Amino acid sequence: MKQLIVIPAYNTNKYISILVAKIRLKTDTDILIYDDGSNPSISLDSSFENIVLKRNIINKGKGNVLIKAFNYALKNNFTHIITIDSDLQHNPDSINLFLDMDKEVDLVVGKRNFSKPMPVHRRFSNQITSFIISILVGKKIKDSQCGYRKYKISSFDIKSCIEKGFHFESEILLKSINRESIIKHINIETIYNMDNNSSIKNFSDTLKFISLIRRFCFGF
Repeated sequence: MKQLIVIPAYNTNKYISILVAKIRLKTDTDILIYDDGSNPSISLDSSFENIVLKRNIINKGKGNVLIKAFNYALKNNFTHIITIDSDLQHNPDSINLFLDMDKEVDLVVGKRNFSKPMPVHRRFSNQITSFIISILVGKKIKDSQCGYRKYKISSFDIKSCIEKGFHFESEILLKSINRESIIKHINIETIYNMDNNSSIKNFSDTLKFISLIRRFCFGF
């Protein structure tokens, strides 16, 4: 099992070095940081090893970055990728729980404790999308909006994915997960940085999710 930690990053210079340092306390696993058009660009201390930093010149969306990360992993013979957000809303102390998961598991998803403080609209949105996706794929997905994940690369059809924003993380489940898939959940700490403005825009992104479901169910 050859694993790659992928960190999509957008305007998180204040967090990224702290995150990488904390990950390095746990593992020396290869890391790919993909800067999605940050201004200023993401920069790292040169003392960090086994890290590749790639950039989009302009912001293209989390889905675009993750598709490129999957393709990078395939090109470099990685078998699994672990995705973790760059803003410290995913605790890197849990990274080994993902790294140590059996190689035959298709998908590992972080499961947050929603009794902890989180905006009500975020909690409600996650419950609804998780419920809908679980029904459509025939497997229980407890936290469909959590980006702290481990993917077995060979189990996912990246070429069929077209979502460029954060809905990619729903699309890839719809396109690749089925009743035969092996899915595990890991309980993770709920962290919500109130100074971090989410890229999720309530109304417009609800419409995008509805459009994604329509395409999946009806093909248009």
